[in-house]
Amino acid sequence: MRWTILPLLALIGCSTAPHQPGERALELICVRVDAPPVLDGSAGDDAWSKATPLTVASKDVLNRHGGAEVKVTLRAVRSATQLYLLAQWEDATKDDAEHKPWVWDKMTNLYAEGPEREDMFAVGFEHRGEFTADMLAPIEGSWDVWQWKVTRTNPQGYAMDRLHVYSRSQPPGKAKEHKARDGKPLWISRAEDAGKTVEGKVPAPKEFRGDRVSQYVNSIPEGSAADVRAKGSWSNGEWTLELGRALRTGHDDDTPFDTAKSYRMAISTHDRTGDMDRASGVILLGFGK
Repeated sequence: MRWTILPLLALIGCSTAPHQPGERALELICVRVDAPPVLDGSAGDDAWSKATPLTVASKDVLNRHGGAEVKVTLRAVRSATQLYLLAQWEDATKDDAEHKPWVWDKMTNLYAEGPEREDMFAVGFEHRGEFTADMLAPIEGSWDVWQWKVTRTNPQGYAMDRLHVYSRSQPPGKAKEHKARDGKPLWISRAEDAGKTVEGKVPAPKEFRGDRVSQYVNSIPEGSAADVRAKGSWSNGEWTLELGRALRTGHDDDTPFDTAKSYRMAISTHDRTGDMDRASGVILLGFGK
């Protein structure tokens, strides 16, 4: 599939509008709880009632829907060792069909990607360098990104864990060159964290194996790729998603959270992942007592 710049800009949950110096970011306070939530896609745990909700706008950054916004309510809690996030947002349709299946074309006798697309949510945290929530900012750095996908990761109870790296010169490995806001080259790589992936990908069969063949195979991740647990559920036009990860994983491709500090982050919601167009600006994650 061709990797174009517009879908990429909102893929990881970050606005295309840079955070301006001196601008006050919205603050999400993560509070300590004695009994952490169970990650089952329900907001009924007592832990969430102790957290102060923050509502942010997941904005139509690509202007495909007349500037429409999706309101996302966030909560954050922690135990002595774990960080938990709760996100709730309106979505009139539950798009949980198998993502991009291979569909047999009788005219060409070949498989092509089907039109089905899943819903998705993403959150990105500062990792190294300045975090502006602008993927085309003319700066170098890296972001710790969690991507929850309804059909590819939700059944296993995980989110895909990735490291986005932004470089002014071409890095080793797979990366894509783009033009930064200063007109100079910016290279972006989006590698999954080390270990066994949460989603396997199957190439299109060369021979007929049925009218529809799965392109993605769900698997249980291992290593650093298994750091982020996640479970979401849809009811009455709303998604409820819980995510959890160790404050410190010991892996270099993850942001280590120090509860004495604050961290910049951003989120995005995706209604059928082909519409990669709604994302927030900078949110400041702080830790309460």
